[in-house]
Amino acid sequence: MRLATRSWGEEGRPIAVLIHGVTSSSRTWWRVGPWFARRGWRTVAVDLRGHGDSPRMSGGETLADLASDVHETVQGLLNPGERVDVLAGHSLGALTSLKLGTDHPDIMRRLVLEDPPDSKGGPSGFEEIAQEVEAGVARSKEDLDAVFQTLRAENPSWTNRDVANDVAGDLACDAKPVAALVRNGLRIDVPAMIGALEMPTLLMLGGEDKGSVMLEPERSAVVKALRHGTVEVFETGHNIHRDDFESYVGILGRWLGEAG
Repeated sequence: MRLATRSWGEEGRPIAVLIHGVTSSSRTWWRVGPWFARRGWRTVAVDLRGHGDSPRMSGGETLADLASDVHETVQGLLNPGERVDVLAGHSLGALTSLKLGTDHPDIMRRLVLEDPPDSKGGPSGFEEIAQEVEAGVARSKEDLDAVFQTLRAENPSWTNRDVANDVAGDLACDAKPVAALVRNGLRIDVPAMIGALEMPTLLMLGGEDKGSVMLEPERSAVVKALRHGTVEVFETGHNIHRDDFESYVGILGRWLGEAG
């Protein structure tokens, strides 16, 4: 399935691909995409199936389906023999990126994983996340202004545009099938998959006491399993690129320079 995309930067440059988290969309990268473009990349952010402007879910999808969609979409961007220079994903997008990195390693040079959930779904578990997907989308559709104000108060470091993009993601999300995916399609062995990665990888983790969804004991297991990468822990919650954009791009820029 070909996915909807938004892009920044000029044709012919090395390609960076960005993959958002659950109920979000390519809008979440509104600062990260231009940051890459200013530094010489053509940046393409996708809307996962059932999110944003991409085709809707039919039900019963798995993580493999999301990865296959991204693979097909990215293949349409590349010239023969070309690879994605940097593939970066947040949360559900990080799991999708991880699946791509294990199933189709030849499509990318480098991988960035931003706070992927552990194999149990973090502190609340996949069932509670699925329930919140359904409830959160319903709240946004019922009272947009109230949800905006709540998110604004709960996330003081976010810009108003970050908050607005989060709400817009809810409105464009296929709540029930996305929730079903979270319940039934994300139970993978994260340490084993990370241990199988062969490309240079940057693993970005939020603070365990601040809302990260990668918790002990799996947190240590994942760090230990990463054979070709770097781990950075931020004083943020789960949404590192929104919670502390400057630290996010500072670490990312230094790592890309070193890995390049």
